[in-house]
Amino acid sequence: MTTDLEALVVAAYVFADEYPVPARGGRKPLISDAELVALAVAQAAIGISSDRQFLGLIGRVLPGWFPHLPDQSQYNRRLRALVELISSVQQRLARWLDVGGVRLSDGTLIGVANYPGCQRRSEFAGFARFGFAKSQHRFVYGVRLVLLTDERGLPLGYTVVPANEKEYEPLADLLTGTPSEVVIADKGFWGRAYAERLAADGTRLLTPDKTRTNANERREHALASTRLVIESVFANLKEQMRLERHLARTPAGLALRIAQRILALTLGMLLNTISGRPARALAAYDGR
Repeated sequence: MTTDLEALVVAAYVFADEYPVPARGGRKPLISDAELVALAVAQAAIGISSDRQFLGLIGRVLPGWFPHLPDQSQYNRRLRALVELISSVQQRLARWLDVGGVRLSDGTLIGVANYPGCQRRSEFAGFARFGFAKSQHRFVYGVRLVLLTDERGLPLGYTVVPANEKEYEPLADLLTGTPSEVVIADKGFWGRAYAERLAADGTRLLTPDKTRTNANERREHALASTRLVIESVFANLKEQMRLERHLARTPAGLALRIAQRILALTLGMLLNTISGRPARALAAYDGR
């Protein structure tokens, strides 16, 4: 099995097809749910945010693979109803690939509805908030994606919260479903009371010290090097797969775009593991 787009699409279809989806009334659709999941993975891997542009391109990229492509509205509507299926497939793969050991956690901001008055008039009103993006030195109206991975960057769990919310509670929630003896996180997780809370549940939280000294320099370098793994995961999602420019207009649409990219990332890591490549060395599926 290779790491090309064809292998990724086949893997997405095979795993999604194993999950029974309740039958809907009316005429049987020309394209199955598993095919739609495979299309969603292909879209994420290629890095095309526009559904219309992707549907117009995929027939040339994979000629004959999808003889009955849906129109844009049908594609988006049906995929939004399949977010649970997409997440279930990803979680199953994550359990297979998880080798245990140290976990990594961090959060990243995702902007939404970037126009004047969006906090009152957009579909994200009441959920998205303004959060400060330190790397950009500005406030961003959006949400925060909190991710939990293993040492290789394999997504083990994620959640989405308003951009102004800290990562404390989201991480605690993610740890309830994933055995974790040690979690390495950044300065956003500072707090003695929080560390003691996780320790009471059997999880040791490691974060950078507030001050770097000669005595802790080696430890700080080791933690920083390990945290680069999850930073590279966010780079895969936001840059290679274009999550930064997701084009979602509703919370449901954003949930779909996050889920399809995390599934595509997990499948890419699966294919890399099978072929003996570094897990996060994702192929440039769009030819870049």
